[in-house]
Parts: sequence; C-alpha cells; structure tokens
Amino acid sequence: MADFTQMARRIAKECAGMRVRQVARLFTRIYDESLRSVGIQESQLSVLVAAAMFGENGATMGALAGRLVMDRTTLTRNIVPLEKAGYLRVARAAADARARVVLLTHAGERLIEAAYPHWEEGQKRIRRTLGAEQFEGLRAQLSDVVAIADKLEVGG
Repeated sequence: MADFTQMARRIAKECAGMRVRQVARLFTRIYDESLRSVGIQESQLSVLVAAAMFGENGATMGALAGRLVMDRTTLTRNIVPLEKAGYLRVARAAADARARVVLLTHAGERLIEAAYPHWEEGQKRIRRTLGAEQFEGLRAQLSDVVAIADKLEVGG
C-alpha cells in the first residue's frame, strides 16, 4: 500500500477540484472586496444575475438552481437573505401552485445596476493580473465545463 503522504502529494498536485476551489476562493475575495461598498457579496450577485436572466416571469427554483449549478437546498439558503432585503420575491407559480418562482424585484434591479461598476472593477483586476489572453482562455474553459455540467453531475 502506498504511503498516505505520497497519495496526498498526488492529490494536491493533480486534483482539478482542489484547484477550482482555490481559484474560486481567490476570485470570490477579489469580487467581494470590489462589491463591499454596495453591501453585497459575489455569491449574492450571482443569484440576482441568474434571476434577472429569466426575465419578468421569473424562474422556478429548479431552473434557477440549474442555471447556477447549485442544489436547491443551497439555493434556498442563498435566496432567504435576498428576499428579506427585498431584492428577490418568491411566489407560487401561476401554472402550478406547488411550484415556487423566484422573481427579481425593482430593488434587485437597482442593486445590480449599483453593483455593476464595482463588479467591473474586480473583473478588470483579475483580467489585468492574468493578462487578457489567459483570462479569456480561462473564462472560455470554465464556460465549456458549465455547459456540460449535467454530464458531470453525481450519478451522471
């Protein structure tokens, strides 16, 4: 049996999951720092932006969770403070009263507008640090992975 330290070294060197988490934490800190003055975190902005992408009819919890590549329980935890703050509204779906629909409020729209220049500041900082070519390559690769997320899901 191999020594656990060799296993740990291999995992640390080769694990894509560890690298993605490291980059996610780094980028999140940069965006959070940029957004701090607006009183929102990158994780919250992501939920608002995803809800906005569905338009005025809103999104079912399942559709929104799918867009965010997030499980419904985590999405619900993320929605609660945004709903309490008045940025999102959760209502029953007109077609199916059992389904819940997430809607962006006017306050949520204004928050996205207020956050945009601060988000852009974080975006520029990352692009400047990585260089435009590496930044665009990384963004494209990550977009490709998100596009096939359903094939990577547990049990998929």
